[in-house]
Amino acid sequence: MAMKRRDFLYSTGLALAGTKLLAQAPASNAGGDVLLVNGKIHTMDPMNRIVSQALIQNGRFTAVGNKISAPKGARRIDLKGKTALPGIIDAHNHIVLVGNRPGWHTPLEHVFTIPDAIAALKARAANVPANEFISTVGPVSAMQFTENRLPTLAELDAVGRPVYIQAAQGGARTNTQGKAWLEARSVIVGADGAIAGPALTAALLALRKELLNADTRKRSALDALNYYSKLGITTHRDSGAFHSEALSGGLANENTFTMHEPFLALQREGRLPARMRLDFLHQDSPTANPPLPTLSQRLKNSFPFFGDEWIKTGGIGEFTGGGVDGLRAIAKAGWRAEDHALNLAGVTNLIKDRETVNAEIPLKDLRWIISHIPEFPLDLANRMNAMGMGVLVGWGPLRVGTNLGPPYRMLMSHAIHKGYHSDGGDVTLINPWVNFYTMTTGKNLAGQSILGDQALTRQEVLWLATAANKWFIREDDLGSIEVGNRGDLIVLDRDCFAVSDEEFKRTRSLLTIVSGKLMHNEGVA
Repeated sequence: MAMKRRDFLYSTGLALAGTKLLAQAPASNAGGDVLLVNGKIHTMDPMNRIVSQALIQNGRFTAVGNKISAPKGARRIDLKGKTALPGIIDAHNHIVLVGNRPGWHTPLEHVFTIPDAIAALKARAANVPANEFISTVGPVSAMQFTENRLPTLAELDAVGRPVYIQAAQGGARTNTQGKAWLEARSVIVGADGAIAGPALTAALLALRKELLNADTRKRSALDALNYYSKLGITTHRDSGAFHSEALSGGLANENTFTMHEPFLALQREGRLPARMRLDFLHQDSPTANPPLPTLSQRLKNSFPFFGDEWIKTGGIGEFTGGGVDGLRAIAKAGWRAEDHALNLAGVTNLIKDRETVNAEIPLKDLRWIISHIPEFPLDLANRMNAMGMGVLVGWGPLRVGTNLGPPYRMLMSHAIHKGYHSDGGDVTLINPWVNFYTMTTGKNLAGQSILGDQALTRQEVLWLATAANKWFIREDDLGSIEVGNRGDLIVLDRDCFAVSDEEFKRTRSLLTIVSGKLMHNEGVA
């Protein structure tokens, strides 16, 4: 592919039944002093304190405890006994892909029945012009519905707009209006609205070609961030995409030089409802000639950990590219690196290559990461920890089988740095609560046991998704409610430590505060 230096430089530069998650008017995000009282605030500090009050001034916590004097003019918010947590940090997802989807993109990760999905789509349609597509691409799965299928053509017809759903698991579906639109563009659609095989690629490519522009991308980017804000995510670490110079029908493909543009536009307008930390995915062949054609340019022309509170560049990942030579170049440049592992052979080779580089260039202070690690014995944990590396865990709600890992319980008793990630829109669901459900019950979304004896407690899981993730984003003032830290806090619609497993996965945020700004407010303040 042709690589331009300017491209590298530029790229650095819910209510139940689904009626409110995307339909609500945006909450005021005015800053100022905020005093939260009468809450059950789980601080996730080193002592795991639970307090009733927290004061935020100039975007940071200035008092945390039970008897705080309100400064003059502070906004007082009575939590009325509700449970509150630090903002959730998803340390590896693909929010940028989700924010570049065609049509009026409508995530459905919070609904668990077909009627609720249809209700969410109908609520969305109320604010969508006639004949314009409503889409859900990537973060939805047939397995999440009790019916264990996607909606049918007839069910989707009730939405009253063209609908296109392409799931991470379960294929794709459209309705009568969508079928007519796609068939007019030579996409093969079954009589029941099912789209499969090569038609999947053709359908998504057609939608992207005709429905994506700067304005629609910006709309989808804001909708995606707002959606996950209502589920409690205040910081996203995006892990890139497979590069396509032109528009592609690949679910995980985007132009990696331009895909951040809608998010940067929102940043310039002061409208980002959550923080973004951006990694850069590279896949140079180890035998490329000249060597490292894209990675070398990235390391020369970009800056790691550069930006402001809302958007910062990160490291190289979710793939590093270039084999050992690529790792050596990343280490020499002082960047963070991350690759993912899907099996024991894969993670073993990744660690072996890193040991080779570590012998030449110590990795201890670079915070290198391996993610997923479904198979990961104690010996490998010891070897990674010796190099100062960390592991990200958390995928699994859509998988089937037994004893699939990751080995959560072993890791919790190990010294290695560990944190939570969803690994995102195309591999699994970003909704943290369905991921937490699997990590705490050992079950996938179909209710099948998949983790053996490796399930964690809710306290452990929520620690992984908050305080533990400080290390992975290199920001020690996030992830816990402590004096001096940034004022990120979510107020939940239920006591996530006490409700049943089925209710636990339905948890959402009623109030999401980022640096003292109310980014989502469902009647709490």
